[in-house]
Amino acid sequence: MTRTATLGIALASGLMMASPALAQEAGYLYRTIDAEGVMRDLAPRGTAHSVAREWNEVLLEAIRHDKARPTVHARNLYHTSAAMWDAWAAYDDTADQVFHIERQTAGDVQAAREEAISYAMYRMMSHRFTGSVGAAVTLPLIEAQMTYDTGVTTLIGDTPAALGNRIADTIITYGASDGANEANDYENLWYTAVNDPLFPDFPGNPDISDPNRWQPLAIEFFVDQSGNPIPLGSLEFLSPEWGIVPGFAIDPGDITMHPREGFPYPVCHDPGPPPLFNGVGDDYYRWGNEMVVVWSSHLDPTDGVNIDISPNSFGNSPLPGVNDWATYYDFFNGGDSGTGWATNPVTGLPYPQQVVPRGDYAR
Repeated sequence: MTRTATLGIALASGLMMASPALAQEAGYLYRTIDAEGVMRDLAPRGTAHSVAREWNEVLLEAIRHDKARPTVHARNLYHTSAAMWDAWAAYDDTADQVFHIERQTAGDVQAAREEAISYAMYRMMSHRFTGSVGAAVTLPLIEAQMTYDTGVTTLIGDTPAALGNRIADTIITYGASDGANEANDYENLWYTAVNDPLFPDFPGNPDISDPNRWQPLAIEFFVDQSGNPIPLGSLEFLSPEWGIVPGFAIDPGDITMHPREGFPYPVCHDPGPPPLFNGVGDDYYRWGNEMVVVWSSHLDPTDGVNIDISPNSFGNSPLPGVNDWATYYDFFNGGDSGTGWATNPVTGLPYPQQVVPRGDYAR
């Protein structure tokens, strides 16, 4: 199996699970607490999961309890997946490694791999999540998952534990200088917002100075996507400088440099500039912003407007070119020009209508 394929599997296996809470309890490998607070069993201990899958579950739970910052956790997913791959590949004669290049041998390769992976993940996750806002939940989960002696911290020797520790040390050292500013909790190094914050509690936007640049929001009491309250102030632009942080699927030829004010802003697969107010694409800028205002008027579920959201009415519309946007979207009523399908191709029967308040669907 190739390195790329294995990294993809490691990432996908972690992302496919969506349990809100994780606990190791007697008789079960994983349990989840649903939105109603009911404990539900995910996988009996007899269920066969790889050690990589088990560590991925703990990582995802750590992410759920941290701040909602997708760029930071995409990096965590990449680095931990690479760490597990490097530990696995160390016991293979031909597999390419990502960060830590080393070969080892073992009488029981499977056991050695599991131990090396566990030490690498334990060291990396302990390092990355010690300062997390959810550390009180996350760190006990990491300890519970680690079934080997955590006192073995040596980087010297040919044991699987030492190998795992070296892999973690290599990636931790790499991460200290990859441009993410991990040492300062990933704060922006040079980017500052041009516009003053918008206060949604007040009408209008009188303080904006450049409509073509990003504007922060100032919300009196904000709760992020992970449920963390952030009182007062405005949110920082998340990772605007991270074009400098190396990824795992970008070729140097895919990068376009956009220096500004003496600082680098690499852009991968650059699609070109967006429509600009009073600039190139001004008509599209105004049309798009006006559509947001008009379509926002569709969000009231008590306005008495009902729509059919079944395949009978939605879909079956080719994606438009840029010049066809105006006819593709229904500016005043919402939706697009799709006419739906007359019959279900499997049953040959018409789709039953699914009539709902437009405001519920639009929200």
